[in-house]
Amino acid sequence: PWLPGVMAIESMAEAATLLAPGYHVLSVEDVEMLGAFKFFHNEPRTLYLNVFVEPGDKGLNGRVTLRSITPPAREGLPTRIQDHFHANVRLAPGAAATAAIDFSPPGEERLPTTAEQIYDLFFHGPAYQVIERAAVESDRTTAKMPHQLPPNSDPAGARSLMAPRLVELCFQAVAQWHVETKDAIAFPIGAGSLVAYLQEEEAKGHSLFAIVVTGDDGESFDAQVVDENGRVYVALRDYRTVSRPG
Repeated sequence: PWLPGVMAIESMAEAATLLAPGYHVLSVEDVEMLGAFKFFHNEPRTLYLNVFVEPGDKGLNGRVTLRSITPPAREGLPTRIQDHFHANVRLAPGAAATAAIDFSPPGEERLPTTAEQIYDLFFHGPAYQVIERAAVESDRTTAKMPHQLPPNSDPAGARSLMAPRLVELCFQAVAQWHVETKDAIAFPIGAGSLVAYLQEEEAKGHSLFAIVVTGDDGESFDAQVVDENGRVYVALRDYRTVSRPG
């Protein structure tokens, strides 16, 4: 198993707030995904988070690294220290203002790709099967999220800052674009910025959709998660992937 990239982002955001009590995370920026954090043999591992916070123009800027420290497999070999994620976390005394767009939710007939088709290929477990239906066009993917999913935390309902499963909805919508457009599997390598205006639980029964657009044939993507009324929950900019053909 891998640590989901969205939970790495969540971890880095939460770690930054420990040095700034009372501050809010405005955005997570310049995200670098350097290599998967794997749980070898299904065993627990410790995440080591290093945070440096300094004053910024309108608040605080935090630089966060998530790394692993692996003991040597046998005596005489070196301990392995590996950086897996880097990010900048912008903090401010107030939360980010809410946002909305004009949006008309598509009916099922306009979202022809089903969850069964998607997860016949994708490797995600039940808590991260976040697409119910999707549609891929030339430069756009629209993906609808199921209303009910198993908990993705223990205890269930643990508070989050960066709406990890809503970000995962964007990531998987991009991956589906690569499958249908490039006949390839896409893995995340970075993002320019991520803003979480609202958390998953704040949908309160509303349907949620990811709208993903590429202007450069898949080199990068911008994405938003909105409800049927156009309220923006997540905005992701300059999301980048690496593709594996076939």
